[in-house]
Amino acid sequence: MGQAGRAEQTIRFGVFEVDLRSGELRKAGLRIKLQEQPFKVLTALLEHPGKVVTREELRGRIWPHESSGDFDHAVNIAVAKLRTALGDSADAPHLIETLHRRGYRFIFPVADLASREQSMAVVVRAPTGNEAKKSGAEVDITPTDNAGSTDSTLAISRWVWLIAGFVLIVALGGTIAWLSRPLPPPRVLKVVQITREKFDLNDVLTDGSRLYVTESTGSNQFLVQTSVAGGETSVIPTPFANIAISDLSPDHSQLLVTDVAGTENDYPLWILPLPGGTPRRVGNVVAHWILWETGWAVWSPDGRRIAFAKDSNIYTANVQGADIRKVVTLSGPATEICFSPDGAHLRFTVWSPQHDLPSIWEVNSDGTNLHPLLPNWHGPANKIAGAWSPDGRYYFFSGCNEAGHCSVWAIREAPGLFQRSTLSPFQLTTGPMLFFNGASPDGRTLLGSSWSTRLELIRYDLRSHQFVPFLGGIAATELDFSRDGKWVAYVSSPGGTLWRSRVDGSERLQLTSPPVSALQPRWSPDGTQIAYVDNQGGSTWKIFFIPAQGGTPQEILSENVNQLDPSWSPDGTRLVFGRAPWLGASGEKISIQILDLNSKQVSIVPGSQKLFAPRFSPDGEHLAAVSVGNNKLLLFNFKTNKWTDWIDEPGTVVSPAWSRDGKYIYYINTSTKDPGYRRARVGRTRSEFLIDLKGLNLGTSRLGPWSGMAPNGSALFNRNLSTSDIYSLTVELP
Repeated sequence: MGQAGRAEQTIRFGVFEVDLRSGELRKAGLRIKLQEQPFKVLTALLEHPGKVVTREELRGRIWPHESSGDFDHAVNIAVAKLRTALGDSADAPHLIETLHRRGYRFIFPVADLASREQSMAVVVRAPTGNEAKKSGAEVDITPTDNAGSTDSTLAISRWVWLIAGFVLIVALGGTIAWLSRPLPPPRVLKVVQITREKFDLNDVLTDGSRLYVTESTGSNQFLVQTSVAGGETSVIPTPFANIAISDLSPDHSQLLVTDVAGTENDYPLWILPLPGGTPRRVGNVVAHWILWETGWAVWSPDGRRIAFAKDSNIYTANVQGADIRKVVTLSGPATEICFSPDGAHLRFTVWSPQHDLPSIWEVNSDGTNLHPLLPNWHGPANKIAGAWSPDGRYYFFSGCNEAGHCSVWAIREAPGLFQRSTLSPFQLTTGPMLFFNGASPDGRTLLGSSWSTRLELIRYDLRSHQFVPFLGGIAATELDFSRDGKWVAYVSSPGGTLWRSRVDGSERLQLTSPPVSALQPRWSPDGTQIAYVDNQGGSTWKIFFIPAQGGTPQEILSENVNQLDPSWSPDGTRLVFGRAPWLGASGEKISIQILDLNSKQVSIVPGSQKLFAPRFSPDGEHLAAVSVGNNKLLLFNFKTNKWTDWIDEPGTVVSPAWSRDGKYIYYINTSTKDPGYRRARVGRTRSEFLIDLKGLNLGTSRLGPWSGMAPNGSALFNRNLSTSDIYSLTVELP
């Protein structure tokens, strides 16, 4: 009786046991520390499994003397501590379910040990004779004759088979219940910061022992390596001036890379041996690269083929660049392409102008069954594709909100024989921004990166030949000065808020607020309004006007295509603008447009196909523009209606700006071994080198490096004070 009485006080669910008499919670036999009030809440829920226990019932039982406010706080704390002890989650509960404003319900099957023991007890003796009359509780199976012996043996045999069958059914049911139980969510056990660098860390790949990362100085990007345990980085020499990496081969001996220059975004694909060697072209394959993204070219799991993005398509080719096959056509360019471990599927991010926000899609490797991965999930707005765990049980990706704050998420892909995959993501990280970068080959560690953006406004002092702060070194970019030189408009970074002030920094006025994220402000010639660009939280860039004294922004032209680089005619009657060359994969035609502000009529500048970044000359007689790819500066004469090649030299033409007298165009020249600030004089076909930018960690806006010119002729730049760090996340994947 004592043993049975003790069993009645013990309740089991899953791997947990609750001893009501001693007030103990045990997991797999080990005691788990749990305070008194959370234990009382658990007891109340276990007394009514599957039923709602209201908050008022809990209050009357545990907190009868608490005020409403104190009780609400106490019960919330107690339930949170209880869930922590049980490894449960309020967002994805498998034990305790919250019913909003009503109470809680214990949803896991509960077993009372005593009732289980009694249900398993089977009496195998039937009462006979005086013994049966006395107790009726046992059976004497001593045979009285041969026939009785046979009958008794058969009866025993039947009972034995019934018992065995019952035990088998119970065991099978228990096994199925165990296999079909809700698994605990995956979780991060430990986070360790690996790198502490002063440069921007962009692309990240790992072979499990080494990290391969690209570091950016703003004017160049180079390849470095470091240990996954942390430490100093060392440069891997390559012949590329601006290397970008995309994937590591399955045997960890080669990288897929390209050399980035300009804005065309379609670049030759190379294979780079590790730890060093001569790179090899992958046939004539050209892949579509998007700034700061990886996965535009990836190896198949067997290392025999390469999948790559070009325009709005995904192709595969063999490692020699031959046997090219189109897999699928998409609504926009793809990045973060990844093969499933069995090679049967591809997942990737689609940057679709039609849908504004990036989303994750999946397709079979043969091009069939194209579909979005999470069409009905109400998670973060921006979903960036990631990678599978090596065993294929989990898929990891980044979810970012509209403010750009990112977290790592996981989908359980293969839950088991008796469980269904719901594709309901689990959030692995919260708090500081963390972007998923990949998984280690053993699947036990994830890589994540965080970054903080900070720019310092500087000018080049001709006397000291040094870069010194301008306007106090404020975190601003994209400066533009009014014609009289008394006012300046600029964009704060980070944040993208548009401001205007006097050139000494006084009379500051904030012109826009989030979600507006402004770019390229341009003063009207009469100083009454400012044109600027905003993508409205999506992927389509539009030009707006806003009064210089503040007011409501006005869209200049209603069309569902990109508008960039506004430039006023000197008389203020026309506005010239261009398109976005890096979004050419969407089918958008790149050319230069002129809007007549009086008639609202738009015309295309003759011969401006594949040109962008237009700039009206101060006298209105010329138009300067840059070729797609940023490798050529051209000049349009309004009198002859013809373009002429102006500057065609190694490197790129970035952020062109006219001098106030209209004799020169100043610009940044990057993607060369000697990046610098140069100027080109009208009528001459060779530029002049002015400032060495190799030692400057050149800051970049969302459209690349920026430079400008103050009213006194000083060259203005952004110094990059941003930081990027890589973290390793040790994970538990049930």
